[in-house]
Amino acid sequence: MDIPSLHLAGSSPVGKGKTRWVFEHPHDPDLLIKIHRHRVDTATGPFWKRWWARKQDRFLYRSGILRELSVFVDSRYGDQHAVNQHIVPVYGVADTDRGLGLVVAAARDISGQLAPTVLKLRKSGEMTPGRARALDKMLTLILDTDLLIGDLNQENIVLSQAGSEQEKFMLIDGLGERTLIPIQSWCTWAARRQKRVFVEKMRRRLRREGLL
Repeated sequence: MDIPSLHLAGSSPVGKGKTRWVFEHPHDPDLLIKIHRHRVDTATGPFWKRWWARKQDRFLYRSGILRELSVFVDSRYGDQHAVNQHIVPVYGVADTDRGLGLVVAAARDISGQLAPTVLKLRKSGEMTPGRARALDKMLTLILDTDLLIGDLNQENIVLSQAGSEQEKFMLIDGLGERTLIPIQSWCTWAARRQKRVFVEKMRRRLRREGLL
């Protein structure tokens, strides 16, 4: 039986993370597809370096899908309701002509463009005191949850529906841990500290800018 795959060849990515490309879903504007960025083809040097590059590449490919899906599932369990309202939904996986992709909701602004990141809002002067307070509330929820969010940064948080009365900060990436030795998964203290460092730094930035 032939397995149909989504056609992405020829399409330009709308975003790029540390390990994945982000494409718009070819049939649904409300969805995005995250595709692994292979590194094996660029590996050079002796055999052992190329062998290690292949191992790393496969690990990043698997963890990029499994870690995010796993933490998203955890976010829908028990008493995580408050924070899960700020995590972009994950809808599963899909075969594409660029490889297996993770299908997620597309956070957009009121005009239909991809939602602006916290970094973009700050640089453009669009981070108002009201938005800063809303972001601060979300950061408090992130600190209070035991969900593993290993890569918090200003480009992984966006303002969904920016420009409308329903605008809300959403986490679009960074779920789970992509290190080969999962220290944060093994040590709750390390995971909490990682989140706390980002939150405290973000709050200091907002205070210096007179927004908090």
